[in-house]
Amino acid sequence: MGAGAVAEEERVEENRDIEADVWFHVQELIMRLRKVAIAFVVASIIVPLVPVSITPYVPLLTVFTKYFINSVVPSSVDVLGYHVEVRLIQTSPFAGLSLLIKTALLMGLLVVSPLLAYELYAFIKPALYPHEDRFVRTLGPIAVGLFILGALIAFKVILPLGYAISFITSVVLIGDKLVAFADVNNILQTSILVIVGVGLLYETPVLLYGAVRAGIVSPNILSGDKGRMVLLGLLALGAVISPDGTGLGMLVLTLPLFIALKLAVWFGARSRKAAASEAPGLQP
Repeated sequence: MGAGAVAEEERVEENRDIEADVWFHVQELIMRLRKVAIAFVVASIIVPLVPVSITPYVPLLTVFTKYFINSVVPSSVDVLGYHVEVRLIQTSPFAGLSLLIKTALLMGLLVVSPLLAYELYAFIKPALYPHEDRFVRTLGPIAVGLFILGALIAFKVILPLGYAISFITSVVLIGDKLVAFADVNNILQTSILVIVGVGLLYETPVLLYGAVRAGIVSPNILSGDKGRMVLLGLLALGAVISPDGTGLGMLVLTLPLFIALKLAVWFGARSRKAAASEAPGLQP
């Protein structure tokens, strides 16, 4: 057998090993995600049925749905000195059932989210060096905290202000009352998207920290004109997400995020300098 044939056989065998290794990791990921999917289905069925009151029976689903909707939708708004009552409506025969199902799925997702984070971490952990593992375990809680902060800002400030403005444009006169109607299903869907979107937006400081620490992004990215441009961009984004006339929602969304970005750059630069002092070949 010639040298070329031997090399070709070794190359084929190496490719087989790589394919087998990739397939092993794919199977492991599928197995872990299957656990999460099963837990999600079980949680979406059981958790909403947990009784808040036994006599009469009041499930957690009812209380959670009512609290969620009432938190983001004001009961009334004032338009040019006139009091406008806000009424929730259902636009289809099955809207109520659809609302309960979506809320149950949301509750199930909230319950299994820690399990999802753990399974993803357990999947990547064998491939991490000890210092990378420490890095992930340090940033993990910070990332979760920033997501929760962004979600709370959306839930408590952006959505209520945004809906209050949107109701002003849909006022009708019924008898001697001014009334604004709101589709409860549409409100739930939009609210979930905004909450998740703002939560993910607040993950950018973690990404920026990693980029500065790795030397991909300069520590001066938020200094001078660049910093002002980033701030203006965030303000514009906040104005789009929270179109209230006061500008409060825009500021509440933008300022904490910009401060978090500045802190991420500062900590990233310090961490890189510390790493450079330990490894002389690394550029600070």
